[in-house]
Order: sequence, then C-alpha cells, then structure tokens
Amino acid sequence: MEILPSYEDAIANPDWLDLVAPYVPVVDWPRCCLIDRRFYRQFAPRLWQDPVVTIRRLGLHPNDDLAWYRRFINKHIKSARPETRSYVRSLDFRDFASRASGLYSSEASERAISESFKHLPQMFPGLICLLVDGHPELDPGALATAASGSQALQLLDLAHCRHELTPKLFGSQLFRDLVYLDISFIPGSVRTAIQSSLNRSSLPELRVLKAQGREMDNATASLLLQTFRRQLWSLDLSHNKLGDEILDEIVEYSVSHFTFHTEAHIEKEGKLVLPKNIGSRKYGPFEFIEESKNISRSQFLEKYLADSPFYSQREDQMELQEWQAVRPDGLDPLRHDDVDAVKELLLDEAMSAVVGSPSLLRGQPHLGGGGLTHLYLNGNRFTVSGIERLIRTSRGRLEHFECESCLCTPFNSQLSPHLKGLRILGFPGSAPLFRPVVSSALRSLRVHHSLVTQVPSITMDGLSRASAARLAEGQVLKNIHRIYPLAFKPDTNPRITSLTLTNIPARSTGPIIERLTQFLDLASTQQKFVRHARTIFTGRSSSVLRGLRHIRLELAPDFSDAADAISASADVDFDKLLDPAEDDFGTSTSSFFDDGEGDGNGSFGVTSRSTNSSRTRGNKKPIPDAEGYARWTSGRLKSYPYSDVSSEFLTRHVDAAHSWTGNVFSVPVWIGPGTIGPHAAANEYMWNVQDANLRTDVGPATPNHVAAGVPSFSYIFYGAWDAMILPRPSSIREAAQSSTPFRDVAAAIKEYRLRTRGTADHWDGKLELVRMG
Repeated sequence: MEILPSYEDAIANPDWLDLVAPYVPVVDWPRCCLIDRRFYRQFAPRLWQDPVVTIRRLGLHPNDDLAWYRRFINKHIKSARPETRSYVRSLDFRDFASRASGLYSSEASERAISESFKHLPQMFPGLICLLVDGHPELDPGALATAASGSQALQLLDLAHCRHELTPKLFGSQLFRDLVYLDISFIPGSVRTAIQSSLNRSSLPELRVLKAQGREMDNATASLLLQTFRRQLWSLDLSHNKLGDEILDEIVEYSVSHFTFHTEAHIEKEGKLVLPKNIGSRKYGPFEFIEESKNISRSQFLEKYLADSPFYSQREDQMELQEWQAVRPDGLDPLRHDDVDAVKELLLDEAMSAVVGSPSLLRGQPHLGGGGLTHLYLNGNRFTVSGIERLIRTSRGRLEHFECESCLCTPFNSQLSPHLKGLRILGFPGSAPLFRPVVSSALRSLRVHHSLVTQVPSITMDGLSRASAARLAEGQVLKNIHRIYPLAFKPDTNPRITSLTLTNIPARSTGPIIERLTQFLDLASTQQKFVRHARTIFTGRSSSVLRGLRHIRLELAPDFSDAADAISASADVDFDKLLDPAEDDFGTSTSSFFDDGEGDGNGSFGVTSRSTNSSRTRGNKKPIPDAEGYARWTSGRLKSYPYSDVSSEFLTRHVDAAHSWTGNVFSVPVWIGPGTIGPHAAANEYMWNVQDANLRTDVGPATPNHVAAGVPSFSYIFYGAWDAMILPRPSSIREAAQSSTPFRDVAAAIKEYRLRTRGTADHWDGKLELVRMG
C-alpha cells in the first residue's frame, strides 16, 4: 500500500491487527499464519488469495513454475480444507509457465495447465478473477461446464486465445457477474457471440469490455453498441476495421445524454456557443468557442482551481439527480480500467469481506449506467475529422481517450499526381478540442505526437522513410504552423494529469526534439504556477489541480538514413517523378488580380492541389496556379467568387443529405476581402477559395483559425483551408535530395533532463521514454 491510514481509520478500527496486516511484507505471511488462529484468519486469506502471483513474490524462479504448479494442484490442493481453497480468489497465469524450462517442454507446460483448467472453478469455489493471456493453448469452452455451485467470475482475461469462443459461452452461470472481460485477438465472429450470449441479459454486470483485434466492421460494432448501450463505462475497440461512421453511433448509444458542457466556468475556460441549430454530418454541430477575457493571461491562476462542490437548494437532497450532470471536479484520481487495477480493486473488495476490515478502494469497477468514460480507438481507419466530431459531440463525458493515429490527408490530394500515395497522419490542428470547455472531464490522453509537435507522420510512394521524415519536419511543419498556430500545451487543459504521445520518430532533424523539450519546459512552468496557486489560495490548497504529472513518449522503430532504391539512383528525374503534370501547369495569372499580366490560361496549381485537366477545360473561368499565388503581392482577386461578390462573405447552401439535423440551411461563409492582408494563412486561403473543388466542407472557425487570421464567429471552407497542409513539388524534391543529418530523439531528451536536473526548471513529474517494437 502507498497510502497510510488516516487518524480516523486508526481510531475507528477496534483491532490493531486489521490496521497493521495490509502493511506486513509478503515474505512474512507464511510465518504469521503459524502464530495463532487470530493471525491465521488475518493472513491465510492474503496468502492464498492470488497463489500464482504470491509464490512468485515469495521467490519462485520461472524455471520452476511447472514443477511447482503440478505439486500445488496434485498434492497441496487435494489435502487443503474447503475453507482454505475458498480463499483463492484469483489465478493469474499471464507470466506463469510461459516458456520451456528445466526438464519440461512448452508442450508439457501447456498440458499440465490445460488438464486442470476446466476443474479450476470446482477446486476454488471462491474464484472471481481468471487471467490466461499468454496461454493460447487453453480452451475457454471448458469453463462453461463448471458446476453451478461455483462462485461466478468477475474478471476474465482471455486475450490471445487460439480457440474460437463458442457462441453460447457467456450464457453459463459462471460468467453472470463478470465486471471485466477481455476477448481481444481471438478468432471467431463477434456478431454471432453478441446474438447468442455476449449481451446484457447474459452479462448484466459487465462494465469494462476489451475487444481488440477482432476484425470488427462498422455493422458488428454498431450491434455491440446497441446491445450494451450505456451499461459499459470502458470500451476498447482498437485494431479493428472501423471507420468514421461508427463514431456517431458510439455517441448516440454509449455516451450519456447529459452534457458536462456548462457556462459555469466561462471566466476561466470560455463557453460553447451554438448561434443556430445547424451543422454538417462531417463536422457535427456548428459550435463556436466564446473566449474568456482571461484566456490570454499567462498568470491567470484561477484556471488551476478545481470545480466547486455541488450544492443543493433542498435540504433532503444529498445526491445528484440523474438529470443534474456535474462534471468531475478534477481532484479525484482517474478511475483505472486496466486489468491489473480492476483485479486489485476486486481483490481488495473480496479481502474486506473476508477479514472484516474496511475497503480502501480507489474506485468502483461496478459502477455503470452513466455511459462511456474510457474509450480506446487505436489502429482503425478513422480520419481526423471523424475523431474531432466524436470529441465535439461526446458532451465532455470522456475521461480517458486513446487514438494513436488517424488520417488527416486533405481529400484533394488524390487529384494531384505529384502527391501519389501521400498519407498524412496525426492531429496537427486539434489542440483546442482538448480544452476543458470541450473535453470537460478529460484526465488522461494518448494520441499521436503531432498534437504537441505539429509534425505529422508522412508516407508517400517513391519517397524513403528518411526523406518523408525530412519533409514532415520541413515544409509540412511550416504549413501546419502557419494555418494551425495553436499546439497543445500543458495549460491547454490543466485538468489532464497524464499524456502519452505516440509514433514519435526515433530520430529527428531537430524540430521534433525542440518541440518536445519546449513542451517539458512548459510543464515545468505549469508546475511552478500550480505551486504558486497553492500558496496564493490560502486555505484552498487541497482544491488546486495537480496539473500534468505523467508524460509518456513512445518512440517508433528506427529507420535507415540510407535512401531507398528510387531516391538513391542518380538516373531518377525527380522533376518528372514528383511533378509529372508540370507540363500542364499554366504560367499566366493575370486574370486573378488587378496588377498582373498574362493570357489567363491557368490550371489547377499546387496551392489548389488539383491537376485534373479535363475538369480544368470544362470550367468557364481559369483556376489559380501556384506560381500565380507566389507573385500575388497586391490587387484584388478577380476570379469567382471575388468577381461576383463585393463583400467578404459568400452564401453557401447545405442540403439535407449533408446537414447534421437533416434540414436544409444556408450560412454566410467567409472568403476574405480578396486582397493581401497581414496573415499569410488567410491570404493563401483566399487564393484557394477560387478553386471550386476546394469550396467544400463548410464549418465554424475554431480558435486555431482565428489565431491564423479568420474573423471570430465566422464560417469557412475547410476544403480550402486544409489544402494548405500539402507540400509543393519543390519541397518534395528538396526532401528527397536532402542530406540533413538526424539526431537521436531519446538521447536528446535524456540530455535535456540531465541539463535541467537540480535546477528550478526541472519538471519533477514522471517521464517515460519507451521504444516500441
């Protein structure tokens, strides 16, 4: 235990042994059982509660696992009293007998455990936790024949089982009390299981479900969501075949209908504003963020204060009613849903019932009905627009969220031959969505590192990994920073205590290292402000948020700096390879602005990211090209819509098929004055608006757009804005031919930590550097 008992706990417990027993080392438990009956009643349940784990803590070497297990099952258990066997609450085989050792082969280990597997519920009538991840030879179907008198399991981890689960498996009474179930990476149809026994009637107590790697499509996942609805509070759908369509169903069926979005915290967080009940199916409701006047104050310490407690106007009402949705105050520890945490909670609860001591549970795994608070969506086929819509529409209910990567390639890249096979992954412009005003309950986050670094992951046909990395940290980073100036910082959401950044390249040309170390500097600054807030708010130190205390950096496997076969060849014509349509590009741009000269025969340029010649010939008016934009220094654009509209807004109609509410509506979309202004992103946006292919995806301006020059509370064409992410052919050529050296990211982070250690700038939270396989 890490937390010592309080004074109230100490004086409330009549028996000092109840108070002391949890702090006695494991190695002393066997001797304590021999003292007398009183000590036996206290320590025998602890010794037998999780025997496979306890024997390891008592010193059993992994090479002796199988020999010990055979003696335990065939000798000790047969001679043990029924009362003693009932003390066994957990059998955790995850790290047990998992390799060949000594005189026994791995096959012998499999046979020994398999032979006893189906009899475990009868041997141990008090068993509530069974974990067999790492033993794919075990057949869960054997458990379904367990005697009806056995204690129902509450935790079952079957991940990576080789055997296909029988459809009616969970109809057995052995599983009626399951709270936690892991059926990840198991063969067989999930749909059939749902229709037979993986449902609310068979598993009424289920709260945490892990279903990774089951090849689920949207239809099967939809059936799962409709089956359990808001019974689950944690759901892991990682590594399946899901697309954006399922995200709306997650919100509809599994997230509470009561919102945490409120105006109560407008002074420190701002508020959400929905001027009209309109939206699009791609974006969601067209909500704006009305900023607080304090948002720009770096030393506004009130943002570190937790929410005030709930007060009722009725004396007889001590608890919240269902319709009174009050978000968590940000102080209580995050409810953990990993298998080790849930197992510990269940065993603590069982131990409290046996020895009669009060339970010091840190959370309640049984709580349900409030909908999802923990959601895992790693390794699927989501786009950034889909994930952003999920965050906006989930009513601030998510407390832990994971999506290690998603596609953010603008749709119009498909129209450009020089961008063949381009895939851009990450969350480069999503930082404002994780502010408390939107993600009101969020405490823990695991996402692509671009949320912080603004450097996406890039792959492209004909481009080596090293060249793609140089491109991402070069021109693409400049483009992103220009159009999305706001990266995620610790103070973006002081309520977040844990942040994991994924897919960080093992080596960097510099920008990723610089942005990660800058982020650690900002974490240190936040740490100072939090400490200062505790001294300023005298008497309220316990109500000050902790801030960011855990950062995990997951490094991707290293790549070779050597160029691939294409880029290494001296015979490759990069101009032709990376810009095959250059012969079709127009060189004249006089028709787009007042002060130019030329014949006006333009085509889709790089800025508009389209080279579809047939569509160009069909247009009555020329389309702007990249060279023209580079020379546009003055004058007003003359192409449509600027040729037909004198104001800065263009009315856009949205049909029912694309409307969020199913109703037809129109909004004034900001297109700018058509003249050069002080914001580079706004200027390029105006140029792109001339392309009819980019006048798509209307949506409200976010804080990122406003920071880049878009007027507040206006609507823009996201197609024209997002197109600015894409690199030009010249940038791709430079990246392919560049020899800029790389630096080791892990080494650079370690050097930074050593340099700040012992100084006032050292962040003392927990920092993890993990190289992923």
